[in-house]
Amino acid sequence: MPLAAVAVVAALALLMVQLAADGLYGTVATPGSFPRALAGDWPFELAQRTGLDRIDAVRVALARGALVRGEPQRATALLAALPATATVVDVRGRIALASGDPAVALHDFAAAGDFIAAQSALDDLGARDPVAALAIVRDFERTLEAGVAGPEIAAEVEWREGQIAALAAARNPARANAYLHEALAAYGRALALAPDDEKYLLNDAFVARELGDAAGACATYARAAQVVPGSADALAGLASGRCAP
Repeated sequence: MPLAAVAVVAALALLMVQLAADGLYGTVATPGSFPRALAGDWPFELAQRTGLDRIDAVRVALARGALVRGEPQRATALLAALPATATVVDVRGRIALASGDPAVALHDFAAAGDFIAAQSALDDLGARDPVAALAIVRDFERTLEAGVAGPEIAAEVEWREGQIAALAAARNPARANAYLHEALAAYGRALALAPDDEKYLLNDAFVARELGDAAGACATYARAAQVVPGSADALAGLASGRCAP
């Protein structure tokens, strides 16, 4: 068979496996749909019989399919022998998150540069163990400082650090003051990157008030009301703090 024909066959096969992983096992395969009725082991068996599972891209596609099927161990096995490319590391992060290990997931997402997926891991770990999450999110920020993410993503990660620090304060009364100062610093870094973000302003003002800085809180609530005229939260903050008009 000519080399061009072989390449076409391989490309079509790869496309079929990709569709099998994403279509049969993804959001398209809703309960009762035809793709769901066909879903099974056949994409994996086909790849093994034809030798396509020796192709890295095919193994990644199958790993994604296994993950959506709720088979993280199978997904892990499919990726085990592959080099740690950004794509492979990202899928490993998703496996870790699905397996209930957001700390490992976050490290993988940071290495892969998948900052959107990392935020789910941050939220998960922050809810479970905010103190541990603080250490990990700082490592993640060092990756951001390498210049691989835009200011919007960096600001959102800083805001999430503030949220995690505030949660740590609520759960650790003995160190609440220290954690609240960490939260305020994180919100300040977020605002340095996105000074007109209402969410960042409101959180910054709330924590400033918790720390006894009424004047700083009033100034930030006023800024939020200026940025978003009619903001109910900003106006409520101004009213509750008896801020001067």
